[in-house]
Amino acid sequence: MKKKFIIICSFLFSSSLSAEILIFKNCKSADYEFEKNEYKIDIEKGMMTREFVYTDETFERLRMNDMRVQKENTSTKEVTRENGEIITEISGYPAFYTQMIFDTFDKTIKLKSVLNNTEGISILSNCEKIIKYKLES
Repeated sequence: MKKKFIIICSFLFSSSLSAEILIFKNCKSADYEFEKNEYKIDIEKGMMTREFVYTDETFERLRMNDMRVQKENTSTKEVTRENGEIITEISGYPAFYTQMIFDTFDKTIKLKSVLNNTEGISILSNCEKIIKYKLES
């Protein structure tokens, strides 16, 4: 009985000290080519960090339309787990907004757009693999 109690306590204690990190690696898009395109999601902190580097051809094409485009960039967004899905914070206005949905089942990142309560979902990226870490403190 004592051993069971110790095992249960150590499991509960250790599980509360671990954080789940997901990395969506080598993500590809139908519209853009990348040298690097990764999404790192820290579930406990509720933060997604995207790091990407465009290929030279994609960078030049995008730069022709917008001089502010950078060849490589890092961006962050808040995320939450809702109904088993990992989603980003809402970007936009109440009548029109977008969210990213991270699907661990089929390794995709989807873009959910809502306009006047009409919802549309499209695939933003297909990723080669997902790496899952458990960090213990």
